[in-house]
Amino acid sequence: MRLHGSYSKLGVRSMAVKRGQFVSVVGGSVSQLGQVELRQRVEACVRDQGLEALAHKMDTTPDTLQLIVDGLTQPPGFDIRQDFDQPDFKRGIVSMSDLQAGSVLTGRVTNTALFGAFVDIGVGRNGLIPNRFMTAAKLPEDMRRRSLALGPGERVEVRVINVEHQRNRITLDLLRVLR
Repeated sequence: MRLHGSYSKLGVRSMAVKRGQFVSVVGGSVSQLGQVELRQRVEACVRDQGLEALAHKMDTTPDTLQLIVDGLTQPPGFDIRQDFDQPDFKRGIVSMSDLQAGSVLTGRVTNTALFGAFVDIGVGRNGLIPNRFMTAAKLPEDMRRRSLALGPGERVEVRVINVEHQRNRITLDLLRVLR
């Protein structure tokens, strides 16, 4: 669910509930997550009944159900990030001690959370772009309506806002999404 441009906690919980309901609809159980038998049941159910009909039956949208199906049909150990190209890191910036507030770097989004996006900037520790620094003006037109502004694998240009050496934290500001 989208509330004022961000994912609501209710929306994330709702997705997990819908996933559990769908697993029951296909005749499986949550304990089978990641197993071939559940993947085969999911694929057969979608093939036999159709995504639209299943979405209607579960009182959800086809897009939401497709996300659930995609997640349930991945092989065990699948990581969406495994095929990402490596970002171009700045030479001479290889550790947190090399970072300074105001530095402009490129990186790749490795993960997203309700509070922001984690970015690999090549220093052995991911930085965080808090949601407050991901404004619509900084996003390409086609990304402005997405619930989570950035997704894993996207290349970004960022500015270092703060480096907390004791807490191993790097706060970043999104400058732009690189295409």
